[in-house]
Amino acid sequence: MNRNILRVKILGEMRLVFIWHAVLIYLAWAVTVYREDHHFGGRKMKELAILKSEVVGAICSGIRQADREYGKWTGDEGIDNAPEYLMTCAIARELVKLGKGYYATLEASVRGTLKCARIPGENRDSEGISKKGRADIVLWVAPDGSDEGLPRSVIEVKKRVMKPNEQFEKDVRRLKAVMTQSMAKVGTLDFGCLAFWMGVDVTPAAGDSYAEEKLTAASNDLLKSAKGVLGKGRLVARLERPKLHWGRYEDGTSYAWAPCVLVIEKPAA
Repeated sequence: MNRNILRVKILGEMRLVFIWHAVLIYLAWAVTVYREDHHFGGRKMKELAILKSEVVGAICSGIRQADREYGKWTGDEGIDNAPEYLMTCAIARELVKLGKGYYATLEASVRGTLKCARIPGENRDSEGISKKGRADIVLWVAPDGSDEGLPRSVIEVKKRVMKPNEQFEKDVRRLKAVMTQSMAKVGTLDFGCLAFWMGVDVTPAAGDSYAEEKLTAASNDLLKSAKGVLGKGRLVARLERPKLHWGRYEDGTSYAWAPCVLVIEKPAA
């Protein structure tokens, strides 16, 4: 009888040891999260708010550079005939020019990115996130310019988009899933981007205002569709289309096109 009592007592003490061990591990993780969040708080978060506009500018610059580069290679062809991957590479080049401590990875595993963004493994699977899914570009920011960067934005790249379609909504759902997980688990991802371009032919009779009207109407339709996919959750969307670029075909017909970035982010505090 005494042996049984002793055995129960020992097992009880062992359980307490395991429980305290688990508690200490959790506390260590919580302290780490707090320290990293604190590091990105205050001044760092203000810098990140500025970074969003810089990222949008870099994306648009990259799309423009892809158009110019392909034109040089082919002699007369523009971004309409350029492969999507050329845009991806050009955007990545512009992103890393933002400054020391900014890095970009291509075709990165979404699950791997979420892991680096401090999202627990059991929360990396959700609707819109494929186990084999890959992100076109992941933007990393290293604190104080060190080599240890954290993922701050997932960027999907597409060619010409003029109206909502199945692929457009699929990309928005993927970014929604990634950002929802990051927000729910205090991850480091702060915003997602869908980069593409819009374009329209303009006849002499139509006039320059026709292009602006068409692209504005298309922008509104795309933004409305994106907001519909996001629903009434904790994410908001905005579409940036900073500048029109003009060109002319051999037959004299003009065309107008513009880089675009759909930003999916947390609401402003």
